[in-house]
Amino acid sequence: MIRVPFHATYFHFVEEFVAASGSFHHGFIEDGQLSDAPIISIVDDDDTMRCAMKSLVMSLGLRVHTFRSAEEFLQSPHVDDTSCLITDVQMPGLSGVELQSLLLAQARHMPIILVTAFPEERMRNRAMEAGALGFLSKPFETQMLIKLIEKAIATGRRS
Repeated sequence: MIRVPFHATYFHFVEEFVAASGSFHHGFIEDGQLSDAPIISIVDDDDTMRCAMKSLVMSLGLRVHTFRSAEEFLQSPHVDDTSCLITDVQMPGLSGVELQSLLLAQARHMPIILVTAFPEERMRNRAMEAGALGFLSKPFETQMLIKLIEKAIATGRRS
């Protein structure tokens, strides 16, 4: 297995983010409406990746809550108002896939996007069969994450 150095992953993501946000305008939220904006929760034990994803999501005009672990997310008051959950797969404690299973067992249905630096087809299949909206391998293209977030929000508006 070839491991991508941590900094290479982050810088690739930041380069994609800068390129995407420079010409990005989706009009999700008009000025003054941020308090009504959908909430995206990000769970990732990697501080740099969590910060980069937060910046991207905020650039879309969406509200963001970040968490270092699945347990921290589950203990927060934001579980039930999350419009889309973006979570790392491999983390200390509960993994992203275990978090997905737990939320489903609690009848908490929200669009979930899983990201991982260590993609395994078995894990991907398990997550997608359980209803994940997406399963991205780090480093991933920023536009793909944006499309999945758009899909999550559109799904939420129809429900």
